[in-house]
Amino acid sequence: MAEDKKGLNPLATGVAGAVIGAAAAAAAIALSDEKNRKKVEKTLESLQKEGNKVLKEITQRAMEIKDVVGKRGAAKQLKGKSKK
Repeated sequence: MAEDKKGLNPLATGVAGAVIGAAAAAAAIALSDEKNRKKVEKTLESLQKEGNKVLKEITQRAMEIKDVVGKRGAAKQLKGKSKK
């Protein structure tokens, strides 16, 4: 009877570890240069500003939808009470 293999393949795990290690090393080398760090900081700041802008728009739209749904719900409640 053959045993069921469970867990991760050691070769796949080793390859994944090597890839992650290489990426970390490349990031460390890239960020060791001050010019690259400044570029990354500027990019992150612009992404954060854009993200905040999108979040604000989404929040505003959600509040508008909530108000519309709330008004429809209130109208249905009034309509239901008048029938009784």
